[in-house]
Amino acid sequence: MHATLLNNDRRLRLGPLLRTATDASDSEGHNITLYYTIYDKDQRRPEQRSPNDAADGRVYIYWGTFGKLRGMELERDMVTPKGPVIDVASLPGFFEAPWLLKRNSVYYLLYAGNNTGPSSPCTPTLYHACIAYGTATSALGPWTYRGIVLEPVSSTTSHPGAIEFKGQWYLTYHTADAKDGGHFRRSVAIDELTWDDSVQPPAIKTITPTRAPQPAPSPSRNVAKRARATSSNEPIPHQYWIKALNDGRVRNNPLPPELWGNWTKQGRAPGAWLEYRWPEPVTINAARVWFWADQPSGSGSGVAPPKRWRLEYWHDGWHAVPGASRYGVATDQPQETTFDTVTTCCLRMVLEASSSNGSHAGLAVQEWEVLAPGDRAP
Repeated sequence: MHATLLNNDRRLRLGPLLRTATDASDSEGHNITLYYTIYDKDQRRPEQRSPNDAADGRVYIYWGTFGKLRGMELERDMVTPKGPVIDVASLPGFFEAPWLLKRNSVYYLLYAGNNTGPSSPCTPTLYHACIAYGTATSALGPWTYRGIVLEPVSSTTSHPGAIEFKGQWYLTYHTADAKDGGHFRRSVAIDELTWDDSVQPPAIKTITPTRAPQPAPSPSRNVAKRARATSSNEPIPHQYWIKALNDGRVRNNPLPPELWGNWTKQGRAPGAWLEYRWPEPVTINAARVWFWADQPSGSGSGVAPPKRWRLEYWHDGWHAVPGASRYGVATDQPQETTFDTVTTCCLRMVLEASSSNGSHAGLAVQEWEVLAPGDRAP
């Protein structure tokens, strides 16, 4: 049975959406679970959390999303509020998915974190999330931020769950690693969670995901993966990610962190450049680019295909690659250009933005491959 309650009682301010469950049985003795959902009309974008018995015989619940984290104590029926709602503002980057646990005398609160920026200890882009945590001596805080449990995974966000089983702690989370997985088609992963008891309070060690054995990469002409990518607009807007350029992934419907881009609300530049730098010279004769756009060619708003582009290589200065075949700008398929073989340590893509009525559109590239004349070992 699922009972939905609209919160019109202003004394009961539990947050955007809370769902709790209790066990019961019907007249024939079948076990059922009763779900109680409480909506608070003052909040939007609910994040669901279940009550957590924090190993001291008392029940607590934490909930929140988009930077707002709240908690309270519940009665043992896991439905009735027992104490006041507390607001938590001391855990930087809180985004959603709080998980409360207790080990010995210390409380730990794990959560999906996103304090975006190039110097962020957690996430370089707006859409990604790591799993971070804080500690407290009380289940309701005050909380002190302690660090990262799990760095960003293949899905843009990852929600934690931590349990102890036969003396070993485990972290459950989700990724896009399974077959046909994606940001919104996630699979569950589990790894051992270990502790550093040499410090106080004991710290959670950063987890390295366990991955299934993978076949050795095949030889390839693409040498871009070995390069370091830079761009003319660094630091780039936080919704984009420079490392997406040569990560080897092309998606039908990419999210912003799977692109390099330069779109901003105002003051968009008339052009931009992207650059690959290799630790040692490479010999190349072609490039392949996946452009992305949400506006047609000739637009001066949104993100549009470039008006034109070209490749330059470094040899005592920047020079156009010789004998370039063509520079297509379509977004429905990769655009490939071939050129006479050159050896260089740097290759630059120079882009001219589409424009209209004195305004320039943004630019975006999902993947940029640079090809050698023949296959090379990875």
